[in-house]
Amino acid sequence: MTHSKIKGLIFCSLITLFAAGQAFAHTGVRDTATEGASSYNGFTITHGCGNSYEGGPPAQAYPVIGQAALFPFGDNTVWRDASGAVMQVGGNGNGTISTATLALGVTGYTGGSPYATSEEIVDGLGNVQALFWKDGVMAPNMNAITSFKVTAPTIANNCVKTLKIRLGVINYCDTDKNAGNDKKGPYTAPEDALGNEVPRTTSAKTGFIQKNPADADTYKTIAKNGNGDNNRADWWFTAPYGGSALYNDPELLQPTYWTTMTVNNKAADLALCTGTQVDVSVEPNGIAFDSFLTGRNTRPFTKGNHGL
Repeated sequence: MTHSKIKGLIFCSLITLFAAGQAFAHTGVRDTATEGASSYNGFTITHGCGNSYEGGPPAQAYPVIGQAALFPFGDNTVWRDASGAVMQVGGNGNGTISTATLALGVTGYTGGSPYATSEEIVDGLGNVQALFWKDGVMAPNMNAITSFKVTAPTIANNCVKTLKIRLGVINYCDTDKNAGNDKKGPYTAPEDALGNEVPRTTSAKTGFIQKNPADADTYKTIAKNGNGDNNRADWWFTAPYGGSALYNDPELLQPTYWTTMTVNNKAADLALCTGTQVDVSVEPNGIAFDSFLTGRNTRPFTKGNHGL
């Protein structure tokens, strides 16, 4: 495995926030993808960090000030059947897709998101393995979309009904915090991409008024200690296959959830299946997490390379 580096692609964006109709439970992918075609897609950020751990309403969550997303690629893929059993590591999922390995041709975009800077995290050959957004903020009771483009694989097995492409997504809510110090020190007040403080927002459901983070004790009231335990980020993936030296905090790992992009097989191909139609999933392994979502590649949100 080659070491990662930041590819020199940085984009400037207009600031567009999307009003929230409802704060859903998870960060997801906006659209399904058509096999063999380019998919102009995006991650939907539907609430700030902290709801899952503090139990408060959406207006009391920490603002999302950045995001990272890791994609499965090549030898770092883990293929699973519908029961969750591992079918293959690397390769093409025992003939699930038409190519020898999975390569999504990932491209990142910044326009339309609340983050002014986007970066592509690439391997030594220039393949985009992950995307990274920063320099902005999404108020916790609003929605946002971070845009990307992929080329979905062609499903070769006529009995594979859907291919679920699992993505390791992180929503960051504080800077320079890790498992060892996320309870310590004041919350770092974020600014939006124009350099303005997070706007005051009100929850119609609770009447709670969200003060600017710069105001004293704003977020301490929703956390038990200091700036709050586990509010440095939300991780939308389970424990990576093969283990991870960096992403192993059980209080941040989701027990059953991955942010997932669905690729549907064509109806004409499914009609040729002479057996049982099945679902297959593919996800990045622990090596990919530790190689690409390092402290260096995800600054300023992560501090060092341990206990991210």
